[in-house]
Amino acid sequence: MITGIGAVTPVGNDRESSWDAIVAGRSGIARVTAFDPTGMATQFAGEVRGFQPSEHFDAKRAKRISRFTAFAVVAAREAVTDAKLRVDRDNRDRVGVVVNAAVAGFDTIEAATRRVVADSEPSSYFVPYSLANMASCEVAIDLGVHGPVNANVLACASGLYALLDARRLILTGEADVVVCGGTDSAIAPVFMNGLASMGALSQRNDDPAGASRPFDAGRDGFVLGEGSVVMVLESAAHARRRGATPYATVSGGALTCDAFHVSAPSPTGEHTTAAIRTAVRRAGTTPEDIDYVCAHGTSTKANDSTETKALRTALGAAVDRIPVSSPKSTTGHLLAGAGALSAMVCALAIRDGIVPPTTNLDTPDPECDLDYVPHVARRLPVRTAMANAFGFGGQNCVAVFTAPDRL
Repeated sequence: MITGIGAVTPVGNDRESSWDAIVAGRSGIARVTAFDPTGMATQFAGEVRGFQPSEHFDAKRAKRISRFTAFAVVAAREAVTDAKLRVDRDNRDRVGVVVNAAVAGFDTIEAATRRVVADSEPSSYFVPYSLANMASCEVAIDLGVHGPVNANVLACASGLYALLDARRLILTGEADVVVCGGTDSAIAPVFMNGLASMGALSQRNDDPAGASRPFDAGRDGFVLGEGSVVMVLESAAHARRRGATPYATVSGGALTCDAFHVSAPSPTGEHTTAAIRTAVRRAGTTPEDIDYVCAHGTSTKANDSTETKALRTALGAAVDRIPVSSPKSTTGHLLAGAGALSAMVCALAIRDGIVPPTTNLDTPDPECDLDYVPHVARRLPVRTAMANAFGFGGQNCVAVFTAPDRL
């Protein structure tokens, strides 16, 4: 059961402000401020604004901690507070952490490399603070937990997979509670230029807020974002025992691989289809039960059409009545944070009975023919929701969430 949620995103530095902006369709995408992007093919991103490490950490730690790790620690604190979870000597060995990152400390590595090229010494902490497992470890240190601490790298599927990994740790009895989610911060010149050279990023420099347009005929690439979403996941028995109020249950999920290309999805969508079908079956649900799909919806030509094809094939006739939307239209693509954000959207859609919109969807692509909830959120009961998260290398991760009273 999800009993706590924390968030640091381009549209808000906590859970509720992020959710309110996503529901309202308020964009967090603007010209980059972390550095001067003049002359770059893409000059905008979904940056986390107003986040000051000094407001959350002592002076020494604030100076050393990587941005992706700082996001995760702050989001984890909010999630634990939200869950009213107390960590002490009696339970700290039964609490685990799984916070995944896709590119982790890329900005830290780039900054250190620039110092070395300029004949200067990098920080003595740049190596540990750039490692992919450091967000998980820093969260564990911050909370004082000693259960299983893990980190997995599945590109942009990483954040959603963290919930499935956490669920497995609970089901196998290795932990009662797992603090889990995704985080990334890679808004840095080399990374952005690398993505642009692949043709992956939108180049709507004259309209950053309108650049991320999943499923729209005029989409020209995704928008890079940053941030973290972290959740408290615990067994139903443990949640009931301590009187927790759950948002939703992670009822099942699946992971498959296209084994096709390092960046492009398989055009058949067959392995994405398999992940969706398997996740629905493992959750003990049917396509007819699904009330909402939080799509991966990156705003790239290949992803959006392939995801549409997979949803239609996997869910059959039921898909025509299911609302589907992509929060990346307002936040940009948070990489490992994206799948965890989608999980948050599913949980809060169940809590509030509202489906957020896909903003900027002005002219639907004929190949993307589902109900994508254009522009305006929609109020409706959501008892079962599904999230998709796909990553470079052909990683397909799907998770199904159900209302807690379905147990």
